[in-house]
Amino acid sequence: MKTIIFYRSSYRGNTLKIAESMADALFAELVSIDSNTSIDLSDYDLIGFGSAINFAAHDIRLQRFVTSQNLKGKNVFIFSTRCRPFLGAYHSPLKKIIERKGGIIVGEFSCQGFDRTGPWVLMDGYNKARPNERDMFKARLFSEKLRWKLHPLAFVCKNPIAGYSESIPIRRKGSYIVAGNKVVFLNTSTCIKCGKCINVCPMHIFSLKDTALPMDEKNCIQCRLCADNCPTSSIYIQESFLNGLRIALRESFSNKLQNSYKAEDNHH
Repeated sequence: MKTIIFYRSSYRGNTLKIAESMADALFAELVSIDSNTSIDLSDYDLIGFGSAINFAAHDIRLQRFVTSQNLKGKNVFIFSTRCRPFLGAYHSPLKKIIERKGGIIVGEFSCQGFDRTGPWVLMDGYNKARPNERDMFKARLFSEKLRWKLHPLAFVCKNPIAGYSESIPIRRKGSYIVAGNKVVFLNTSTCIKCGKCINVCPMHIFSLKDTALPMDEKNCIQCRLCADNCPTSSIYIQESFLNGLRIALRESFSNKLQNSYKAEDNHH
């Protein structure tokens, strides 16, 4: 998912800290709007915009920058750092601009940031040491959830089964041929047979046939190491409460998960 994040961080670097955490989680390009860079957004799947909250809205320069962009049909998320403890309607002006430009808002994030202006000068600043490590962790978690939400194989489990390969159900999504039953889904059309999923999976669920296949998905513990290490984003884990409950019950009442974990890696 090709992603770019535009930000303005002009005071204490608060917004930059959050933007960097998000860019790292999304493998995104990070661009300051102050760099006067002109970028064609047509090839991007996800676009982020963020700044500090000034006078109950995003930085006016960011608002003007967003107004100049063509966002028709684009997935967009917004973020901010703010002084006050509650977000309220601070994001509304920017959201209205994005909607007028045809963008689709898929998420928003905000956290507190250090402020030493106005009355806060008297107490040498408010929200000292914010954003902190916890704020940056939350920003990263937000980004990872967003990346997962927009994954090309999200909701593929709802598509009808078109056939089977090595007893694994096959589904189609557009031109993609996707192997998987209920938990682990692998796009065989984009798999390059690099074997990384086989190497990193602690439960040895993958086997290399004509392509990599999730042969033992019942042992999947939803760690997502396979998906996070796939160079072509060909793997999707259908996370759910029921899958989590299945894992807990399987671990509590049998030794099958432990045996799979301890097994020799013989699927290469």
